[in-house]
Amino acid sequence: MKKSKLRQLLQFVLFFGLGVGLMYWQFSRFDANQKAQFFIGLKTANYKWFVLAIFIGALAHLSRAIRWQQLLHPLGRKVGLGNRFYAVMIGYLANYGLPRSGEFVRGGLLLESDGVPFSEAFGTIVVERIVDTLCLLLVFLLVLLFQFSQLQTLWVQYIWDPALLKITALAANTTTLIILISAVVLFLGVLIFFRRKIGKFFTGKLGKFLTGFKNGILAVKRVPNPGWFIFHSLFIWTCYLLSLYTCFFCFPETSGLSLYTALILLLFGTFGVIFTPGGMGAYQIIITTLLIRMFESTTPAAAPFSWLSWGAQVITVIIFCGIAVAIKPLLNRVKK
Repeated sequence: MKKSKLRQLLQFVLFFGLGVGLMYWQFSRFDANQKAQFFIGLKTANYKWFVLAIFIGALAHLSRAIRWQQLLHPLGRKVGLGNRFYAVMIGYLANYGLPRSGEFVRGGLLLESDGVPFSEAFGTIVVERIVDTLCLLLVFLLVLLFQFSQLQTLWVQYIWDPALLKITALAANTTTLIILISAVVLFLGVLIFFRRKIGKFFTGKLGKFLTGFKNGILAVKRVPNPGWFIFHSLFIWTCYLLSLYTCFFCFPETSGLSLYTALILLLFGTFGVIFTPGGMGAYQIIITTLLIRMFESTTPAAAPFSWLSWGAQVITVIIFCGIAVAIKPLLNRVKK
């Protein structure tokens, strides 16, 4: 138990430290004039739009809580909306401490409040993440459709060319290539040699967990209202997009940017959220870089915008975590 807590603490320190380090790295690269522009931008921003972005973001979280019952229903689990919304918000808050830890926290909270087996709850959460991936793919397709030229430039500059350089360097280094191939062959050999022991490992308690996990995933095939499930899935990501787009109007330099530009920022900004707690540091660097590369006219507001749009996400989670606690008993009375 102590080792588990120590490991969690080390993971938290590592990822949180990485996020803070990236934020400090970005800010430390500003010269005196850029720092002055940064603080002036934050001071003179139109925060009415910022408040609206927070509200829109909260609608996405509430929609996720409503949709969750669609996955729990086929398992014979009826959970109050208050408990679902509370678990969703606390899960998001946990992600700001350790990336992707919120999924485990959500499952644990449902076990505690409604007795839903963790394996089943976690299975439904995995389904949510699969659906989110499909929605992100839809965002990618929309960007291809409406912003192909800009996406092509970003792809070549930041993904294709760097990847090609690394592959070329790896192919040129015969020793590294032999070691990599040998490691893959050795790994496959170990799997084949210990296949019986590995098979036994997936029985017993672990087997029961995997059964519940599988049932949670397969619940998506038996949702009571597929149309309602699809509506909420699209609504959640529409809110993500509109919340980001609304932040454009906080600054004169970005107020003229289109919804299509917000699509590109949403696409690449989402990857920043994956690698650091809540995207801390990584999100700001990605969004600032994209705005400057795509629209030089937005340079004065690029960094303030990235911090403000990220701040809207953080404040949404903090405020509505408190609200979820306060209104949980009321929401639990809502009949589904």
